[in-house]
Amino acid sequence: MFYEIEALKDMVQSYKNAINEVENKENVTFELFFNMSETFESIDTDQISKEELLNKFNVVCNDLEKNGYPITKKVYEDIKPYSIGSYRRDLNDKGCEDNDFVIWGETDILFPKELFQGIETVSEYSKKENIHRYCLTFGTRKMWDDGWKILEHNDFTDCKFTELHDNLWQDDPSSIFYTMNIKEMNKINKKTSPNFDIRIINFPRFDGSGLVISTDLIQNGINIPRSVWACGEDTSFQNMIKIIMGNSYRQFIIKNILKVHNRNHPNKREYVKGEGNMKGESVKLKRNTNQTWQTVHKLSEGNLSNLGARQTRFNKFKDMGL
Repeated sequence: MFYEIEALKDMVQSYKNAINEVENKENVTFELFFNMSETFESIDTDQISKEELLNKFNVVCNDLEKNGYPITKKVYEDIKPYSIGSYRRDLNDKGCEDNDFVIWGETDILFPKELFQGIETVSEYSKKENIHRYCLTFGTRKMWDDGWKILEHNDFTDCKFTELHDNLWQDDPSSIFYTMNIKEMNKINKKTSPNFDIRIINFPRFDGSGLVISTDLIQNGINIPRSVWACGEDTSFQNMIKIIMGNSYRQFIIKNILKVHNRNHPNKREYVKGEGNMKGESVKLKRNTNQTWQTVHKLSEGNLSNLGARQTRFNKFKDMGL
């Protein structure tokens, strides 16, 4: 989104670090999709113009191109609502035809530089075992409850989870609300022995950032339902995996390689009209002041809860005049 432009550089640098480990870079397609639509949030033109935002985006893309990194860029300015659920659904559709894997990025993710080695290791094993429909995830920081424990990096799984309102996360690298930088992530991953600590589960459990999806899984008809627009797209994808794959699904988790999802990145929500006086506030608090987004979130969550064997009518954008 346009308001994440200042957080983009960290994610891009982590991508550079990861692809620098790859010999056949031509086999990787990296797409940056810049959403400048103002359907849900408006650009604060007192702070920045659309042209300046677009220029910031192009500077990042041009740097990648100039230095030989694979890059495909797209800019979206349509009035029609288009959010993360829409994008990931389309990415899955087009990505599953000519690729072996689709990886979900996010502006606030830091990819581990071991990303592609991890994918290759799992791929070699899965081919031998005739496992072709699966997801791969990397270790996370401390999550909400024990249901997430299987995903947590070995260094953080015995830590205590703290909520945003607890005010204990600011200096706690194990917290999902702490903004971790690449150097900190690399230091943790550098401790990894030559062998990956890989676990296998037969049920889907992940947050969407950095999710690696085998395209055979997508070709099996699994995607984000069109009823889920703006939140819960990762949960809806999990639900569809359960419905279609059942216990035959496999998920690989590399527990001793950390990927970082900086949910509370300080530069994640900039240049939004009406939020200029909220410097230093959390991303969650800023977004909660946006009434349009709150309505979208509520309707989208309602659709998420109604997925499956029900006859309940889904909410549509037209229900809120969009």
